[in-house]
Amino acid sequence: MKTTLFLTFFLVFSCFAFAQQEEKLFPQTVKENLRKYNSESEKAYRQGDLEKGQYLFDTLVNNQLVGTKFQDYSFKKVSGGKLKLSAIKKPVLIQTYASWCVLNKGEIPALNKLARKYYKDLKIIVVFWDKKQSTKNIASQFCGNIEICYANENYTRDEEVVKTLKYSIGYLTSYFLDENLKVIDIKKGPPPAAPKKTPLKEAIKINYDAYNEGLTNLLLKSDLKKETIATK
Repeated sequence: MKTTLFLTFFLVFSCFAFAQQEEKLFPQTVKENLRKYNSESEKAYRQGDLEKGQYLFDTLVNNQLVGTKFQDYSFKKVSGGKLKLSAIKKPVLIQTYASWCVLNKGEIPALNKLARKYYKDLKIIVVFWDKKQSTKNIASQFCGNIEICYANENYTRDEEVVKTLKYSIGYLTSYFLDENLKVIDIKKGPPPAAPKKTPLKEAIKINYDAYNEGLTNLLLKSDLKKETIATK
């Protein structure tokens, strides 16, 4: 009997220890794979091969970054105070920009519409790689269901997040994280841009559909029940 109990305990402990050991951390994984990715992608873009450049990024995300544990970053909120990711307790979309970016026509209204739709099920955070005043100038365009934050390399405590998210991955990126801060997906670059003369309503729909696909996938892969999406 004692031998059986010992073996059971040993197996459970070993499985737990193995799972803990196998959990990959996002910043570490980025660092381990960045040099090779940069070398290959820079070569592709120099040759004008945008399709291969995108393929290399998608391969990096799907083969290395998906499933890693995101760092528990703390972002400064434009409204004051800080937002710690682990305090959210539900799936998260982190959308990063810079104030000098020219956003797609209809992109902000689309994000506002999605934030109102999904506010009970996930949190949308917009992070600008800027100082507070530059971020405040555009923050008012986003609805109250979106948390607007900022980070800048000139702020000492922002050095790590800026190095990992802005300079390693790219300043215009979408991070889809589950409620345990596990990476579900990462999208680089803006949604497909609507032609310049596209009516605003149609432009909003184009951006809405692009983001909604990622958010739906995020919820399906989180611990939330699929019924949550079915009722939307």
